[in-house]
Amino acid sequence: MKSELDSLVRSYTRLSHDIGGRINFACDLDNDDALAIAEQEKAHLDQAFFVLSFAALERQVTLLASARLGEEARRDAMRDAPFERRWQACVQVVEETLGTDVRWKGKEREILSWYKIRNFVAHGEPPTQLADVPTVLYQANEVAGTLDDVNHALARGPV
Repeated sequence: MKSELDSLVRSYTRLSHDIGGRINFACDLDNDDALAIAEQEKAHLDQAFFVLSFAALERQVTLLASARLGEEARRDAMRDAPFERRWQACVQVVEETLGTDVRWKGKEREILSWYKIRNFVAHGEPPTQLADVPTVLYQANEVAGTLDDVNHALARGPV
């Protein structure tokens, strides 16, 4: 797992356990006010880590979409492209570079829906739904692993 993703996983897990303990404590006390506060903190935590997790996924998609470009061009090549276009480009890069189907390609609809949710949360709107943060991090890790495979294949050059 990439170190940045690993760090997000550790932080989310630790903070979720902390808030979970406060939720349990509020339940044990039978204190509705304390429970409401702890549940609100959990919602905020999930929203914040969803945005962070999706940003990590989005970064991996963007890096993969521009993996065949030179170092200078890669940094800015896909930055302003719509997310859906970056997604399509990254799938194309994998299929053409590795000559194989993309194992996470079937998650396209779900991942594109996360982008819409991310936009709501990132712009201060209450989300109508949230994605499971560990699932988003898992997908980011899957894309990162594929990026590593593509980078290794590109470094070896044409067969």
